Amino acid sequence: MSRNLWLAALIAAMFASPLSAVAQEELRVVEPFQLQRLDTQTGGFQLRANGVTETLVQTNPEAAVLPALAERWETSADGLNWTFHLRPNVTFHDGTAMTPEAVASSFKALLPSGNLIKNAKIKDVVSGDGTVTFTLEQPFAPFLAYLLDPAVPVLAPSSFGPSGDVTGIVSTGPYRIENVELPQGLNLVRHKAYWGEVAKIERVRVDGVPNPETRVNIALAGGGDLVLEIPTTAVSRVDRSGEAKIVRAPVPRVVMMLVNVKKPQFADVGIRRALSLAVNREAIAGTVMGNAELAANQYFPPAMKGWHFADFKPQTFNLAEANRILDELGWVRGADGVRKKDGIKFAGMMRTFPQRAYLPVIAEALQAQLKEIGFDLTIQVGESSLIPEAQNNGTLELGLGIRTMIYQVPDPVARLTTDFATDAPSTDATGATGWKSEAMREAVAAYNRTSDPAERLPLQRKMAEILQDELPVIPITFTDEKYAISERLEGFIADPVMQTRPLNHLSFKE
Repeated sequence: MSRNLWLAALIAAMFASPLSAVAQEELRVVEPFQLQRLDTQTGGFQLRANGVTETLVQTNPEAAVLPALAERWETSADGLNWTFHLRPNVTFHDGTAMTPEAVASSFKALLPSGNLIKNAKIKDVVSGDGTVTFTLEQPFAPFLAYLLDPAVPVLAPSSFGPSGDVTGIVSTGPYRIENVELPQGLNLVRHKAYWGEVAKIERVRVDGVPNPETRVNIALAGGGDLVLEIPTTAVSRVDRSGEAKIVRAPVPRVVMMLVNVKKPQFADVGIRRALSLAVNREAIAGTVMGNAELAANQYFPPAMKGWHFADFKPQTFNLAEANRILDELGWVRGADGVRKKDGIKFAGMMRTFPQRAYLPVIAEALQAQLKEIGFDLTIQVGESSLIPEAQNNGTLELGLGIRTMIYQVPDPVARLTTDFATDAPSTDATGATGWKSEAMREAVAAYNRTSDPAERLPLQRKMAEILQDELPVIPITFTDEKYAISERLEGFIADPVMQTRPLNHLSFKE
C-alpha cells in the first residue's frame, strides 16, 4: 500500500470512529491547507474563515464592504484620514473589552507583517473617543477593502508578547481557540459573549488535510461535517454515500498558465497567443472540472460584473491559426515534431502542485494539447512554494497556478497590483513573470485614486483588456468549489466571494 493510500485509510478510520455525545456537539471541518504556524501572516485566512478573527469591516455575498467591529466611518475631504466609530460592548475572547487603544495597538503591531494592506501606505493609527483613525501617506480609494487583509485582524493585547510579537490569537470572532495541534488542526469553542449571532454549535474541530483522496475518504466515512475541495472525480461517490451531499458554488477563481516572458521561447506576444490558441479549454473544463461552461476565454469570470467583458475577442481553440503564427515567426518543426528557432527548443518545464487535485491533471492535458503545435512540455509536481521561488530567481519557465481574485481583499485591484503592477517579489504561485506594463500600472494607480464607479469602469476595462491582449498569464479554466456537507448539518450557504465560512450560522438537525 502506498504511503498516501495508507495515510488516507488511517485518517478515514480515525474520523469514522463512533460519535460520543460530546462529539455530536462538535462541528468537524476538513480543509485542504494545513496551518503551519499560529500567526496571522501565514494563517490569517484560515483563522478568519473559521470564525476566530475579525476586523473593522466585513463583506456580503456581492463583495460590498459592510460594518463589523466598526459601526460606521467617515473620510476627510483630502482622503488622507479614515475615522472608524467602534461598535460598543465588544468583548475579546479573553473577556477583556475591545477599546480604541487596544484596536490601534493591534494595528500598529500587525501592519508591518500585512500582506496586501501595505499598498494602502498607512502612516499612523491613533485612538480617540470610541474611534480609531488611520492616516494615509496619499489618498487610497479602496482602503475599506484592504482592511480585510486577513493578516491584520483586530487582536487583544494578550495576543502579544513583551517584544510585540504575536504569541497567541485572541480576537473577537464567534469562535475562540481552545488549543492547537500544528499542523494538523485547531480546536475551537463558542465565544459566548460574541457581539453578533452567537454560534449554535458549541465546538469546532478544523483539520488541514492536503491529500484530496484523503478528504474524500473522510467524507465517505462520515468523518467530516464540512469537507472542502472535493475533486470532480469523487462528486458522484460522495453524493451516493448517504453520509454527505455535494454543494457546488461558483467562485471568482481562474486556473492559469504562468509564462516567463524573459525566456526567448515566450518573449514574443505572438508566441503566447499561439500557446493560448492551442489550448482546448472546453475539453479541459468539461472533463477535468466537470463543466464545460467553466472554460476561461478571458482572465475574469462572467460573474465578476464590471471586470468581464462579453465583447472581448475570446481566447479560443484554433490549432491551424496557432501553427500559422509559429510558422510566420520562424519556429520550424524538427524530425521529432518539436519546433526550434535559432538553436532554441520550443519547450519548457511546467511546475504545479497537488493540493488542488485538478492541477496535475490539467497539466497533463496541456502537455498533450501543446504537442500539436510542436511544443515539448515537461511537468514537475511539487510544493506550491517552488513556483514563486522560481519566479523570483528567474528559473521558472512555465507554471500552472490558480488565482482567486477576491480571496483576501474584496476588490480585484488588490490582486492585479501584486500580480501585474509591482516590482516586489512574488509571494505565491501567481502573477506575471518577467512582464511589465506601464499602462497596467497607470490604470491601477488611477483606479486607486477614485471611488467613483463611473470613473472606475473604463479603468477596469483597460486592465482586463491589457491582460487579454498581452497574455502575461494564459487563462485556462474557471472553477467552482465543491463542498461535502454531512447529512446531520443544516444552514450551510457557500460564500461566493470566499471571505468566510459563517460557522456560527450552522446547526445540527434535530
